[in-house]
Amino acid sequence: PDAQLLEQLRLAHPTVDACLGTLADLDEKVEFDTIVYIDVLEHIEDDGGELECAAKHLAPDGHLVVLSPAHQWLFTPFDAAIGHHRRYNRPMLRAITPPTLRLATSFYLDSVGMVLASAANKVLLQQAAPTAGQIALWDRVMVPMSRLIDPLLRRRTGKTVVGVWTPQRDGA
Repeated sequence: PDAQLLEQLRLAHPTVDACLGTLADLDEKVEFDTIVYIDVLEHIEDDGGELECAAKHLAPDGHLVVLSPAHQWLFTPFDAAIGHHRRYNRPMLRAITPPTLRLATSFYLDSVGMVLASAANKVLLQQAAPTAGQIALWDRVMVPMSRLIDPLLRRRTGKTVVGVWTPQRDGA
């Protein structure tokens, strides 16, 4: 729904077909090959209803992809301040699966960031928001480390949870 971000997306990825607005603004016949929510679903109170709306706009061979902050035990005043209603785990994603979709896969990302950033802040630092230096450390050190460690842990833990849904097949 942000015109400025849409323009940045179009400039960076000219082959991506993107439109301004929300799913509620679309004609009911509009379908997408892929619908992606990156750090969005946790801001929506009726998350299950949102995914049902997305499912109605998904092409028959499409994918619905959600990346969200993981683990309610990591919920902090910072989450509340930026409008988060919740953090997710894999069972929570499964629970909000629309009836017309199936959860094809779910997994976690950023195991190092969960332990060294999120959990450390929750237990030790108790900061309302990360500093610029902490964000830079996360970007430069923790994310690259997680890229190496996450596959070794079989993506079973991390501070981000990913869910990928596909349409139900007849007889499946």
